[in-house]
Amino acid sequence: LLTVGPSIADAFLAMYLFETTCQIQLAAQAGGELIRVDPRILDGVAHAVRTQTEGMGGAFVWPALLRKLDRADPSYRH
Repeated sequence: LLTVGPSIADAFLAMYLFETTCQIQLAAQAGGELIRVDPRILDGVAHAVRTQTEGMGGAFVWPALLRKLDRADPSYRH
């Protein structure tokens, strides 16, 4: 998999979401017949996410991910 974005944070978030989406799809397909979600629900969820993150994309989660990495292994900074 290869993702790109206007920043490292956006590229990372795109990769994370893509990989997670693939895992969810495989698990759902393994469970039998799929039930399609109404497009209005999908639009509502997308709008809620944009509202909650203020459209910041990867910049919204990047600082928290760096703090987590600092706790796990701060040697990446050197």
